[in-house]
Formats: sequence, C-alpha cells, structure tokens
Amino acid sequence: MAKVLIVDDNMDMLDTLEHLFMFYDFQVVRAVNGREAISTAKSQKPDVIVLDGLMPVMNGFEACEVLKKEVSTRDIPIIFLSANYTEEEHRQEGFKLGADEYMLKPFNAKELIAKVQQLLHHRQLIEKLRSENQSRITGDFSSTAVNHLKTESSEVDNSQILDALTGLYNNTHFLEKLHLAVNRYRQQQESLTLLLVDLDNFKQINSAFGDYAGDYVLMRTANVILVNCALTSSVFRMGRNRFSILFHGMESQDCFYEAEKMRSAISQTSFFDGNLFESRFKHTRRRSVDKRLTASIGLAEVEPDEAPTQLLRRAEQALMKAKAKGRNMTIRHSEILPEKLPGN
Repeated sequence: MAKVLIVDDNMDMLDTLEHLFMFYDFQVVRAVNGREAISTAKSQKPDVIVLDGLMPVMNGFEACEVLKKEVSTRDIPIIFLSANYTEEEHRQEGFKLGADEYMLKPFNAKELIAKVQQLLHHRQLIEKLRSENQSRITGDFSSTAVNHLKTESSEVDNSQILDALTGLYNNTHFLEKLHLAVNRYRQQQESLTLLLVDLDNFKQINSAFGDYAGDYVLMRTANVILVNCALTSSVFRMGRNRFSILFHGMESQDCFYEAEKMRSAISQTSFFDGNLFESRFKHTRRRSVDKRLTASIGLAEVEPDEAPTQLLRRAEQALMKAKAKGRNMTIRHSEILPEKLPGN
C-alpha cells in the first residue's frame, strides 16, 4: 500500500484529501504546515507528498526546497496543490525547487489520483534502474576487469565507492583506480585506455525540467553505458553529467569502436518516452527545449612513464575537442595536432 503525505493548514481540505486517498487504498499521513511536513516526511518516509502552497509557520515553497535538499527526502515526488499561488511564475518556481507536478484548487479528484499514480510509477522505474545499475557494478567484482583493479584488501565497502544516484563507481574510486591501473601498466605493459563521456544537452534539460528529471536521465545514461560496455572495462560517474571508463588489455582501435557503440546507443535511447515529461512539455519554455540527448567522448591511451593526471588531462583535451567540433562524436587524443590542443 503506497503512503501519501498530505500537507495543508485547512482542516476541511485535509479531511477531503484523506478520504479521497483512502478510497483509492492509500495509507495517509497528515501535516498542517511546511515545518511539520519536513519532520513527518523524515519519520514516515511517504511515497509521495501533496503540498499546499500558502501555510503558516513555513509555506510549501520553503518546505519543498528543504525536502529536495535533504538526502533522506529528496527522492520523494512532490505535487503542489495551491489555491493562492496561481500564476505561471509560481508554477515555474515550484518546478525550479524540485516539485514534480503543480495543480490548482479546486482540483479534479481523478486527475490528482492519476498524477500521483503516475509519479509512483516513475519512482518505481527509477528505483529499478538504480538497483539494476548497482547489481551490474557489484556483480562485476568477480570479473576480469575488476580483478585487475582490486585493492589489497579483500573487503570493499560499497557505500564508499558507489555513486548513490546511478549505482556506478564514484569519482573518488575512479581516481584511486586510475592510479592503480597506470601502475599496473608500468609493471605489466598491459594496454590501458581512458574514455571520458559527457552528456551534451544535460544542463539545458536539467534546468528546464528539474533535478528529479535530471536524475532519471543520468540513471538511464548509466544503464545504457553499462549495457553497451565491454567486459574488460570499469565504469565510473565523475560527477554531474560526466562518466569515465577504463579499458584494460584492449587495442586502441577496439576501444574507439566501443566508444562509438556507446555514443550511438545514447543518441538512440528514448530518454523522454512515455509520459514522464508529458506534463512539463505543456509549458512554453519547456516545449522549446531540445529533447535530444547525445554524448561527446574523449579517448586517450596511456603512454610510457605517464602520470595518471597526465592521462586524465589528455582525455579531457580530446573531450573538449569533440565538444568544439560540434558534439555527439568521439575524438582520440592521438588525432589532435599539438598546436590545436584546447587551452594551448
């Protein structure tokens, strides 16, 4: 049974909402202002929050901002239900703060229930993606690629090395493994290639549709990369919309083919299929956003006596070159003329 937190300072409205959600088999918890909503959300862990705008003590906008910043509550979908903040600027502010829907009172009961069920479905989809990504990563601890990069300790604390959002290895773990991989290259002369993958249109998408939608896109991207990556690789999220992949024991040309396969898969993925973004496309500013999502990739193969930071810098230069040439392409550092390196 899904749990909904309803927040309103009007007792009659709270009773109306409670009866409505109970009729549709929801478990209901209540709060009468924004501050109480935050406390209740932390303790009760609702699946969705229906939030009034104008309230005493703390209004809905202030509460939404806090809820979306708190680690324990930021993934809970929020629907604004307001009778006072009716202008488009209020709706835009709600979305900017992280709300997933914005409805006005008086509301249509069936429409509200449909939107709540829709958001619950989206959240389940995101949790499934996160779980699948984490399973793929943690399951790879027995693979050849990860055996190359194991630390001296056989005990690995996944909470410290995995990115909480995507399930990929995090940036801290990437920097550690980059050093280990370069050292391994020096000792065994096994080829090592670094790929940097950057989503081209992510900032615009994230700005227009909010962090919740942006998180979904990042998790889908992580999933696409994992599905299309060779077994002799380790995948990391470096932060924001950038990912990195270490290829071990593969020829440079094969790594390039892998990168191109990955780039093509990202460009062909329907990130905005279904109705996940349907309501948000109704607004003029969002209709004008280019919903295509592509990736630029920079590739660099380790060179003799090269420091890990140098390998990373060359991969970044190749990535910047791919961006400068129009995006949605893979550039090898070996293809860049020295005098035309970005930043020189």
